[in-house]
Amino acid sequence: MEFGFFYLFQILNSVIFRCNLIKINPMKKIIYILLIIVFAFFALALIPINTSKENSIVISGTVKSLSEAGIKDLVFELENDKTTYYINRALENGFQLEKSKTEFIGKKVTLNYAKGWTPLAPFGTTCKHITQISVDGKEVYTEFK
Repeated sequence: MEFGFFYLFQILNSVIFRCNLIKINPMKKIIYILLIIVFAFFALALIPINTSKENSIVISGTVKSLSEAGIKDLVFELENDKTTYYINRALENGFQLEKSKTEFIGKKVTLNYAKGWTPLAPFGTTCKHITQISVDGKEVYTEFK
């Protein structure tokens, strides 16, 4: 990360401030560069996840547990899988936690989850957004149109 920051600093310094069009003292130069980096970081973090079928990865497994997390999200844990999967705001949109536990726990499911990258988790995340779920070949939930 330090190498990347230093490299970015050099590029911004040479492009923006080495030309004699802008004369700024060195301390202000550092502040401007940091502001540009912070703005770019937040702009990248606000890009929404593409939840199309073309941008989804399919995985199958047996549901080990279900829980509520976040803002009314339904969280799935599969056996032999360290990743957790969630349906965004599922409990606000027709799912009930106790009923879902009886429907899903111990059953084989096929999940589609959205591929995505964010600067808040640059090396990946262990919690994935479910775009479609099927139980025994029957579609139970989908975000696809």
